[in-house]
Amino acid sequence: MNSIRHMGAALGAAALLLLLWGAPPAAAQGTPVGTAQNAIGTLLVVRSDGIEDRLQGKGSLPLYEGDVLRTEAATQALIQFRDGVQVALNEGTAFKILSRWEKARGITRIIRLSQGEVWVTTGEGLKQLEVETPVATAIVEGTEFNLKVQEDGQSVLTVIQGVVQFGTPFGTCPIRTGTISYGARGKRCTKPAETNAQPAIAWKQALTQ
Repeated sequence: MNSIRHMGAALGAAALLLLLWGAPPAAAQGTPVGTAQNAIGTLLVVRSDGIEDRLQGKGSLPLYEGDVLRTEAATQALIQFRDGVQVALNEGTAFKILSRWEKARGITRIIRLSQGEVWVTTGEGLKQLEVETPVATAIVEGTEFNLKVQEDGQSVLTVIQGVVQFGTPFGTCPIRTGTISYGARGKRCTKPAETNAQPAIAWKQALTQ
């Protein structure tokens, strides 16, 4: 009888620990949605359970839904999603990996960019991707672009190739190859203006060579 009681107590303690700390990371995270492949400096990845991982130099650090990625000063990083989308992070960047499922469209990958700058290329074929900033959203299917969040939250979109639907709560406009647009709080995005897109992405060259 005592052994049964002891076994029950042990099982109860184990269940309590699981409730307090959650399931093991692998079980909680499920299938990776991508990998971090290169970091100049140190890329910090904060998992949804609070555990932190880091990548320095080239490697293959798995990324999961709910992860928050951060780069500090003098740090850049390159990641790749399973569908072929590549994202480079400039220094001082932070974003969260999310997704949305719709019956008609399936899964849309979401990058919730709170600060900093990213370069994105979707590769071949149409991909369903959205990059959210504090004031605007870039809706992408097949394109290459650079998106920067300034200190006041203003978002600067430069399209290198393709078309990006760039919107705020006050309206959405298509931004095409070789043009730039600004999104600010409480306003529509600006009309696209011609620009030389190459200087906007010069920062990511060392990551993608």
